[in-house]
Amino acid sequence: MSVPQVPNARPLNASHIETLGPTPVTVSENNTGVGKAWLAQDSSAAGASQGLIGVLVSVAFDAMMNAGPSRRATQAADEIAEAVSVEALNASLVEHFRRQAAVAPAGGVTVSEVKLVQRRTAPITINDNVEVASSYLLSEDATTLQVVFNLSYTNPAVPYVTPYTFEEAPPKSELSGPLYRNTFTWYSRQLPVPVLTPELRERLIASIQDSARDESGALPAEGTDAFKAMTRELEQARDDQLTKAEIAIFLTREWSKDNGALLRAEVEQAHAFIARYALLDMNRTAIPSLTGLDEIVETLPDGRIVRRLGAGVTAGSYVSSPSEVGSFSTYGNSVAVAQVHRARAEAQAAIQ
Repeated sequence: MSVPQVPNARPLNASHIETLGPTPVTVSENNTGVGKAWLAQDSSAAGASQGLIGVLVSVAFDAMMNAGPSRRATQAADEIAEAVSVEALNASLVEHFRRQAAVAPAGGVTVSEVKLVQRRTAPITINDNVEVASSYLLSEDATTLQVVFNLSYTNPAVPYVTPYTFEEAPPKSELSGPLYRNTFTWYSRQLPVPVLTPELRERLIASIQDSARDESGALPAEGTDAFKAMTRELEQARDDQLTKAEIAIFLTREWSKDNGALLRAEVEQAHAFIARYALLDMNRTAIPSLTGLDEIVETLPDGRIVRRLGAGVTAGSYVSSPSEVGSFSTYGNSVAVAQVHRARAEAQAAIQ
């Protein structure tokens, strides 16, 4: 028997809104900064069909194929981290919620205070608080920054009761959990893809070789996996097309130059978006439907559109996207995190 689906978003009703009134906002510290998306090869399924030898060969092949892209993605995340730290991201998000609290009209759900909490050392759920979690991710080709905010509110004194009806018993997912929940996604404007020229190709080749050098400046020894990975990257660099990973080499530098000015500007806009729409949504009582239609909530002067999704499990969630989208951005299946951020997260985990 299949489990009935319902939208992930959980709106408040009029009684909930009146009960909540002024409510604290807890911003969960982001520990990973701006991640870099990349596509990892996985041939394990094909290898499994050939037995143990096939699995071992597949694992070795994947390791060689993924070595270069993984290293490249981590280097991109490292470059971004030098320009914009997690501390800067967290401080900006908190500040935008505080600004919104100062200008929001009275009545309904409002922000009484805003605090930043390290969730690695805090309780799993902080009751009677609007909890805000954020993630930041550059697309595979680094043309686009995606920022996702997940909001929830839990209060044992006001338990969640599903607003949906079911032919049989409600699914377990609808018997408990937060009273309010929603997701808000921001997409930056897309950076233009560079045009491949002979000069750009030479820069690309030099960049690949430089990134493959060890601490002493030596290139990988012939026959090693690192050498094979570098050789493959160089072969791709010498053709007449730019891969997404190659495009990202150049565009990552656009995001990080001038102390991350471009990245910071997009992040500020993303934080202003969530601070405003979080309160608007928490004071909205419409129940999302799996079969609804997308709704344009706002069109900004620069053409940016804020939509409320209307169908499927994402119904009720918000998406803010630019007016001009040159191509579909992809986010692979893996995320590279800057080494400094990994160290920070490990240090926080050690405190527990």
